[in-house]
Amino acid sequence: MPLRVFNSFSRRKEPFTPSPGGEVKLFVCGPTVYDYLHLGHARTFLAFDIIARYLKFSGYHVHYIMNVTDVAERIVERAEELKRDPLELARQYQAAFLEDMQSLGITSVDRYERASDYIPQMIAQVEGLVGKGVAYETETGVYFEVGKFPRFGELSGLSHDELGLRRLELCSSKRNPEDFSLWRKYDKGQRWDSPWGSGRPGWHIEDTAVSIAHFGDTYDMHGGASELIFPHHEAEIAQAEALTGKAPFVRYWLHTGLLSVEGRKMSKSLGNVVRIREAIKQYGVPTLRFYFASFHYRQPMILSASGLRKATRELTAINKALHTFMAAQPTTTQKHERKLQALLERSESAFKRNMDNDFDTPKALGVLKTLARNLAGLRGSQEAKLRAETAFRRMANVFGIVN
Repeated sequence: MPLRVFNSFSRRKEPFTPSPGGEVKLFVCGPTVYDYLHLGHARTFLAFDIIARYLKFSGYHVHYIMNVTDVAERIVERAEELKRDPLELARQYQAAFLEDMQSLGITSVDRYERASDYIPQMIAQVEGLVGKGVAYETETGVYFEVGKFPRFGELSGLSHDELGLRRLELCSSKRNPEDFSLWRKYDKGQRWDSPWGSGRPGWHIEDTAVSIAHFGDTYDMHGGASELIFPHHEAEIAQAEALTGKAPFVRYWLHTGLLSVEGRKMSKSLGNVVRIREAIKQYGVPTLRFYFASFHYRQPMILSASGLRKATRELTAINKALHTFMAAQPTTTQKHERKLQALLERSESAFKRNMDNDFDTPKALGVLKTLARNLAGLRGSQEAKLRAETAFRRMANVFGIVN
């Protein structure tokens, strides 16, 4: 069965075909670096690490870029509170973010690109949109006129009336409530020179500047949390396609479900924010990766202490079963060899079948658990055992759960 992925744009599973040459161009929205990252971020970043690992497992060459939002109002506000330089503060938390990614074993990202390094590209894109008549300047900044892009709302499924009710930014100088900023004017604080005076880029233009710079006008996959569908990803599509005249900007949109803690949304006001580095100290990376893989990437995820304890037990059982299999006395009996080979073939087939079905990690993880239990009761020659161990670890490495 060929790989099928759920495309948020079409709202259905579609056969996946990569760009010509077999390369998969994947862009995932990274964090806004003004604080330490929490497990809500890990929900998305681990999901796409597994997806990228499986694409490589399947023989694809993956070019995976994640942006780092180091220019944002939240960063400026936090810096003002702390009396720090915004970019200096962002560098501090970017370093912490990269430490967390390394600690989690997220190895699939090829490049982390800072938004602040792409200011010239952002300005050029805004100029292009103004030149095409889909953006306009006011006394507060430059705005994209949503009404001039009829496809706006197709990703989120919002109607024109609903878009009017969901104001993207409150600003009296905009022509329409749904219009969004491409460039905001500021006469103090963090700012860059532009044709419209000093200021800072809008959030949405940052990602299109980075992705188009590396992937061109169209590419394969764009990922992120489901809360980014509107307005962020909707705005990205509008900007890119209005600018280049090419569609689709992205062929497959993938979004992760949100994470809650014991059934409640993670938030500072509730006091239930769990930082990545704290969770690693408490549970360890293999347990966290195992637990996160036990939820399908598109579904809401509930973080619970009991669930993490169960994940620890199941992971311990897998490692124990694998050790038992490898430590058993070797045998060259043909019957054992055939049983072992048949088990591996069935298991790898089932593993691929589930992962090819929109990266169904819970079922694929179930295949590995069953395989480990069955291996513990089998025997084989030393060579056959090594082949079995290699096959098991190759599948387990998609999840990053076995050392």
